[in-house]
Amino acid sequence: MSGAFVQSRRQTQSQSLSPAMWMGLNMLSMPIAELKEAVRREIETNPAVEESPPSVRYRASRSSVDPSLLENVADVSEETLEEHLLGELRMSGIAGRERELCERIIGELDENGRFTGSLPDLVMITGASADEIDNARRMVMRLDPAGCGAINLEECLLSQIDRVSVDRRDFFRDEMKRLQTGKVSPEMVAILKKLDPFPGKLYSARKADFVNADITVDEDGTVEVESGGVPEISVSPKYVEMARDRTLDAETRRYAAERVRHAREFAAALDKRMRTMENIARFAVEGQRDFLEKGSDFLARQTMGEVARKAKCNIATVSRAAARKYVKTPRGTLPLRAFFRRTAQAPLVKLKEILETSGAGISDREVSVLMGEAGCPMARRTVAKYRKRLGLRT
Repeated sequence: MSGAFVQSRRQTQSQSLSPAMWMGLNMLSMPIAELKEAVRREIETNPAVEESPPSVRYRASRSSVDPSLLENVADVSEETLEEHLLGELRMSGIAGRERELCERIIGELDENGRFTGSLPDLVMITGASADEIDNARRMVMRLDPAGCGAINLEECLLSQIDRVSVDRRDFFRDEMKRLQTGKVSPEMVAILKKLDPFPGKLYSARKADFVNADITVDEDGTVEVESGGVPEISVSPKYVEMARDRTLDAETRRYAAERVRHAREFAAALDKRMRTMENIARFAVEGQRDFLEKGSDFLARQTMGEVARKAKCNIATVSRAAARKYVKTPRGTLPLRAFFRRTAQAPLVKLKEILETSGAGISDREVSVLMGEAGCPMARRTVAKYRKRLGLRT
């Protein structure tokens, strides 16, 4: 029928998270110090939550780490770059989804304050668009110290320029193009002296030795999720009884039932957080046995997706578990994220060995053949690329 208005119905499905699920996800992303504070706050504000006597600690399975390699790591409570930026973020007024994305960006910064994360990975993990994530990154760059979150030197310095030389961005950008030639104006030199090319250095120097580790590889070779003094809790029998007591008025019973429900959800989320951390930490650490026993040259390829499949969870869960968590290892105290690597590194060790022992005259093709015979296949072009990077050209 021409011009007729046609109505149609279409069913769609959408998935939303319940408050209890959000509670569990947020708890999983908390490092041990924040978790302890959250549990204390719940005990103080919810009368249906009682503190229980401590029982056994959470332990994962035995690893293959040689106990003789383990070392003590100093527990220094100085502020790290990540802690500082998260504190600045809390005071910035940034909230909601933007704050959550900023927290993820902060978790992807290196010791210099540079953003080293993968934009496609963050898009997949968070469900946010590339523009939303980049906008969050620029918000982080405006926190103190300015420039953290930049992807390169120019972006880092440009984010600081307004604080020292207002209305000179165009001049500064033009001068930056000349910087590589070494021909810059005296005015540019004066400006550069006021800027910090590595804003994270002030804090990151302490990073390796700090910390209340969330996970420890013990002297007996066991992977252990630390309780860190987090109180163990239970649901108050008194409030359970109040919720069932028909002699009480309906409003009192309703209040008691709501408090009991929240207490049970909180306790369940806390238990799940510890067990999830245990499961993910076990697989993450077990996947880097050579790294723990032999050093950083043997850090193997291991992605969050691989650990997620072993732990039977999704990548977002692994990402939350790894955020702001630290592991006390035979190689010092490291971020849990250090156990994930998108590319294999061990073949580079073999490549360097072949190049150093075969003499300067060996060709890239000959090296490629030797790499294949050593069980580390590598194309000739790849050999050439890494040979140049290693500074071992013919």
